[in-house]
Amino acid sequence: MLIVFVLVLLITADLSLRVYHQRTARARLPAVLRAETRAITWENIRDKYRVVCFGDSITFGEDLPYEQSFPAVLADLLRQRHIDLDVAVINVGIGGHTSVQGLARLQRDVLWYKPHAVIVAFGLNDGNLGYWPLDPVRERQMCGALYLWERTDSLLRHSHLYLTLRGRIRRLLRRFGWLERPIEISTEGEPQPRVSREGLKMAQECLVARIQQNGNTTLFLATMTPVTEAFHADLGPALQQRQRAIYDEYNRVIRDTATRDETHLLDLHEILKNHAQTETPSLRQERNGHAPLLAEDGVHLTPAGEQLVAISVLQALEETGLPGSAPYRRR
Repeated sequence: MLIVFVLVLLITADLSLRVYHQRTARARLPAVLRAETRAITWENIRDKYRVVCFGDSITFGEDLPYEQSFPAVLADLLRQRHIDLDVAVINVGIGGHTSVQGLARLQRDVLWYKPHAVIVAFGLNDGNLGYWPLDPVRERQMCGALYLWERTDSLLRHSHLYLTLRGRIRRLLRRFGWLERPIEISTEGEPQPRVSREGLKMAQECLVARIQQNGNTTLFLATMTPVTEAFHADLGPALQQRQRAIYDEYNRVIRDTATRDETHLLDLHEILKNHAQTETPSLRQERNGHAPLLAEDGVHLTPAGEQLVAISVLQALEETGLPGSAPYRRR
């Protein structure tokens, strides 16, 4: 009887915490997806041509209003140039996310919308020197190679009671100095990228395979946008050079994946890098002159950069063939 009583007590506590967390989640946790994205319902988009922009903070539009993120600009351009096409462009970018994290939320944030076209744009966080403590765990989980304690922890994470007790105990231990605070950069040798080259390759291949299984979806793999010396300026010249080398290698992985899987490649790195040589007068006028493409942090895009990405995506969609007026005629 005592065991039954304890089990009932634990289950009741867990369910109560689950309800409490669900009610207070919006107030306690930062919004990860754009509010405009969270407001979308299936009824709003069911009869539209659906384009899903899937990526990290470049897709999200870090430090920019929603209207200046490239998915929002792309939606405006599509409506202007294809008046009869009833289109919905959905921004499912989340800042700080890697390809591995993207793969974990693919069903919820991409496939749920039954997209006609998907732009996958990850990599900057994958190759970023300065991994997060959970990144190796996520990568092993993707590969199905979790340690026993990690498998146990993964199962227990479904319990809100366990998560609450775990969090409070860890905060208490840190307060008394018995547990070190999590670090962002490895102290064992040189800083490591958040996702290994093999992990990036597997994640990209899995993303392509699962999206292609979704049916007649036009898929674009995008390379990373360039970074400047301002990014990771605190690491010093040697590590900055290593960071650029990792990004070059990871971009090759993305290009090779697109070629091998016969997927459309959107080479944003080359487009932004060579914009001064390749842009036409009309394109320059669309971008409001020579406004810088990269923000002061050396990695995120300015409104001009987001606009150039939107124009590049638009051109790629047009080259692959947008549908005619039917069955997505604007009503």
